[in-house]
Amino acid sequence: MLQDELVVCFATLSWDFLWLRHQELMARFARAGNRVLFIEPIGIRMPKWEDRRRILARLQNRQRAGGRGIRRVMENVWVLDPLVNPFQQIGFVHRRNVRALTHQVRNAMDQVGGGEPIVWTFVPTPLAREVITKVAPKLVIYDCMDALTENPKGVFSSFAESEKILSREADIVFVTSHELWERQGALNPHTYYVPHGVAYEKFAEVSPDEPRALENIPHTRLAFFGGIDERVDIALLARLAAQHPAWQIVLMGIVRTDITALEKFPNVHFLGHISHDALPAYLHHVDVYLLPYVQSAFSRYMNPAKLHECLAVGKPTVATALPCFAEFRDVLSVASSDAEFERMLIQAISERDAQAVRRRQARARENTWEKRFMEINECIEKRMR
Repeated sequence: MLQDELVVCFATLSWDFLWLRHQELMARFARAGNRVLFIEPIGIRMPKWEDRRRILARLQNRQRAGGRGIRRVMENVWVLDPLVNPFQQIGFVHRRNVRALTHQVRNAMDQVGGGEPIVWTFVPTPLAREVITKVAPKLVIYDCMDALTENPKGVFSSFAESEKILSREADIVFVTSHELWERQGALNPHTYYVPHGVAYEKFAEVSPDEPRALENIPHTRLAFFGGIDERVDIALLARLAAQHPAWQIVLMGIVRTDITALEKFPNVHFLGHISHDALPAYLHHVDVYLLPYVQSAFSRYMNPAKLHECLAVGKPTVATALPCFAEFRDVLSVASSDAEFERMLIQAISERDAQAVRRRQARARENTWEKRFMEINECIEKRMR
């Protein structure tokens, strides 16, 4: 087990945003006795008007950090919210960004005890790569969660080539789906498939208290949780809401796409962001979970972290036919069309099969974060040797 190391993580989301793989793994490194410097997003594309609230939140975090530039968020974890120029593709701006960010990262490393770091990066941009080189890491790990080159919101024009370079040069590459492994594996022989895990006990334990936000929503409750963005099939949800007014579609998450098509339905409920700690109580008081993703070049490489959380609770889940769901057809209803999705929902609502619940939970127990973290540690220790 990795101990007494400095882990510097270049993240693609803020520590206080959604609790995902980034925080789960870094928190576990910290609890194992390592120091973690978590670097907030430095950008993978030009900012847009719809990013204004996120940018404001970042500026507020920067103020909270004070003169030191870092803030402590848990034992052994410090967050650096760096200042960089968003126009990263301009030559002289890039050079200034490299100097400025290198200084900020080195200063933050010194404040948390210094040392030769292990760099864990979710970010493959030229800025991240050059700064990583300048902090002289003992090991570089690229954690590839998505095919960001296919991101419909766009990325920097230099992104694709930079990602290939990082994939070749990194000491280890972790990927979260078989499709990503097919894409990345040819670039680096030290590429490992390590999908997301689940905090099983946290989600499997029955919560007796119904959250107040659900009290006035009648059953049947069909729930989606997570980012409500361009990957979510809004048209499918609108069709379900229109054809089944008695079904209550409960959407939990930050909205980052056009939801006009859903706002007119009284049986569609937007609850906003639910913290990860509060989420299990909501999941135990709904009836069926929805994984309604659109078919696209971006979603083809996905493997949603929420899948095992749904399975850990044990209630039925209906998903659209993404490649990542194929191996879970024994515990998941996977629909290849809107009509089939609807039929599977009808079946799921009427399910009363205790054995099906046990099968789902058994599958989730095979995919805990504890097991994932052990796999990751074995890969790192082997590579360091």
